[in-house]
Amino acid sequence: MGDSQHSASRASADADFVEWNFSIMAESSPWSVEQGMTQLLAHQNAEGFERPLPDAVQADARVIHELGRRRTPTAVAALRAYQAMSTVDTQRDLARSNADQLVRHGLPEPPWANTIGRVRVDGCWWAHDQFDETAIVLCAFSYDGTHEHAILTMIDRALGSGLFRELTLSTQVGPLLDVLRRAEEDPEGLVHEPLDPAYARRLIEDAAATSDELFEDQRYKPTPRPAAYRKMRALTLARARVLSDAAAPPDPLPDSVELALLKRSFLASAAASTLPETDTTRQALDLLLAQIIDQTASHPLHLGPRRTTAVLGLPTLTTDQIHNPDIGQILPDVANAWISWTATERGLSRDATERLEHATRQTRTPERSTTTEGNETT
Repeated sequence: MGDSQHSASRASADADFVEWNFSIMAESSPWSVEQGMTQLLAHQNAEGFERPLPDAVQADARVIHELGRRRTPTAVAALRAYQAMSTVDTQRDLARSNADQLVRHGLPEPPWANTIGRVRVDGCWWAHDQFDETAIVLCAFSYDGTHEHAILTMIDRALGSGLFRELTLSTQVGPLLDVLRRAEEDPEGLVHEPLDPAYARRLIEDAAATSDELFEDQRYKPTPRPAAYRKMRALTLARARVLSDAAAPPDPLPDSVELALLKRSFLASAAASTLPETDTTRQALDLLLAQIIDQTASHPLHLGPRRTTAVLGLPTLTTDQIHNPDIGQILPDVANAWISWTATERGLSRDATERLEHATRQTRTPERSTTTEGNETT
């Protein structure tokens, strides 16, 4: 059997399995259908996750195409579920188009077709640290007061655009709100407050993008890794889309003019007064800020302890990777001064400033070996 025949045969078998599931779910509530569909989109079998995520996405596209050829009520139901729940925009559009065509041929809509996914947002809250490195996001939903449920995510924002550390679904919102309130007792001083739904959507979608990349790449072993991530991925992203028509825009990075002004202000500050007024100092500052922006995708003023440690520990900032040894020699002093200056500019508390400065001192860039033991993220 050729590759194309095998692919067609597998798509047909997958479509059979999906239709069988919808023969069972045909009269269920939209909330039950969503829960069943997010399990199907996880592509999990008894041994674990059968397909890597990129392969699963391609398989879903083939199933949607195959279902569009079947004139059965269960095919229509499955397509409406894909339309509501698929994580890929083009697949949702394709599912809608195929379902519409089958309905025009006289096939009936499932009873939940007009209500699936049309939930009410009952509130969004979060707890976050003052460095914006940890975000605990809680969003609550219901079908106009019935089938209440909430999704709680703990997002590590010091890695990429965010990484899911925990992901929880509950039908009881109150206990999860209590989790947020108790977060204020954390030694890191988390703040609990309402959250703009558009910003919540951005946090969740950004974290999903980073999590997809790191969880699916065998070179990385993020710990902890939410056991429920793949099984809840489709539902979580579907709820993120409900939060707002569009996600809040990303925080702006400094343009060349702002960056030049930041450098000038820093070099004229008391924090930089002990640095030699040389081209080497300025080149070290250029290198440091370029690495902060490129590696953290964040404003160089908005550093926290973990981002600081991650940036200063980069192999590209080790002495044997810097072409000019004089730059490597002065870089730690420049980094210390920059961190101290940003704390003053942001008006951080003494405790927060000490935490930042401690993270800087703990990472001795020139002494760090470029030899690593792997790419495990913590």
